[in-house]
Amino acid sequence: MADLHPRVVAIFSWLFPAGTAVAGLYLAAIAEADEIHLLVATTALVIASLIPVAASYSGNRFTTGQAVAAAIPFVFYEARTEAGHLIGVDLIGVLAVYGVGLALTWVFRFARGEDHIEMLPVVIRRLVGYSAYAVTFTAMRRGPFEELTGGWADLVPFLVALLAWAIVEVVVRSLLVIGTRELSRSYMARAFVQDLNVFSGLVLTGALFGELYHHLGWWALPIALLPYSFAHAAFKRFQETKVTYKQTIRALARIPEVSGLAVDGHADRTTEMATAIAKEMGLGPVLVEQVEFAALMHDIGRISLNEPQVLKMGYTDDDIARWSAEIIAESPYLERVAEHVRHQYEPYRQPGQQDDPEISIVARIIKVAAAYDWKVSEGGLTPLAALESLHGGAAYDYDPDVVASLRRVLEHRRQFTPVRA
Repeated sequence: MADLHPRVVAIFSWLFPAGTAVAGLYLAAIAEADEIHLLVATTALVIASLIPVAASYSGNRFTTGQAVAAAIPFVFYEARTEAGHLIGVDLIGVLAVYGVGLALTWVFRFARGEDHIEMLPVVIRRLVGYSAYAVTFTAMRRGPFEELTGGWADLVPFLVALLAWAIVEVVVRSLLVIGTRELSRSYMARAFVQDLNVFSGLVLTGALFGELYHHLGWWALPIALLPYSFAHAAFKRFQETKVTYKQTIRALARIPEVSGLAVDGHADRTTEMATAIAKEMGLGPVLVEQVEFAALMHDIGRISLNEPQVLKMGYTDDDIARWSAEIIAESPYLERVAEHVRHQYEPYRQPGQQDDPEISIVARIIKVAAAYDWKVSEGGLTPLAALESLHGGAAYDYDPDVVASLRRVLEHRRQFTPVRA
């Protein structure tokens, strides 16, 4: 969908939620579940879908609505028999709640100022993921596990459905790149896998409530909320710790600039471009985070330049890299980042080599991003001229794959119009 005309995407972003609502209302009219159950489930899904849950990586937007969506098939499941047959899951009622609930969520999020085009892939992904989960769960309950109840037999349909939901989330997330995006499909899929613990925690909480609902009624809610509250607090604290850690690193990276030993804003600009390149290349979230930290502190060794002895003896770029790495390595958590910074000025390959395995992709990205910023901000070159200069050094200095990724990022940002044959 990334190649669709913007106007087509804009129209579709309105039509899809409207169609989802209409389909949901139709299904609600023919569902076996009574109107009260449908109304309560829809209201719960809408409210919960507006409550965000902290995740490790900003590429994911988890909400407590995923916990409610996981509970609904359990709540709409009836194990008793009537007239000698098993009622099973009211799949039509479940899908009706999903359709109407997601459409109403779209309306409320639009009302509070969110972009309708940005919300479209989220609505599509949620609807497909929820539906895959409900259909798989229902098929398992009505299929091989229809006559089995209690113990492990109750868990197998849910676990299979959870696996189907996760697979669909990864696939759909990687395919739904609408409009001009710098995030590669690979990065978006890996970001979800990296945050699978948050996703699993939400779904398991919903399943716990749903499994206990028929036995305990609404008393199942506080029982399910107890582990959820602990998990939510842990996720939130972890996210806040990461934010604080990044803020501290950014403050330290500003020291050479504030002292006049480095160009003001160079670290931030290099970091922004380096992380954009890393995501465009499809690196996983862990490597992208290493790129971010390494780019922020790649010049922190310049604080040594306020020592007269250092200035008297002279220094090279390799000295800056070595000093920076020594400072960064003081933190055990950043030991790997220090290794990337240590090799930031080295060529990506030597004569006779395809590439140098000791020079990581993180170091290569920082080298290209930093050089590009120097050429534009200090050298006065245009983005196109700076890019062509980097292409000229692609034989040994700059990894051509990284330079090609930089070109794509600049094209996405419309910073120049490439000439095509």
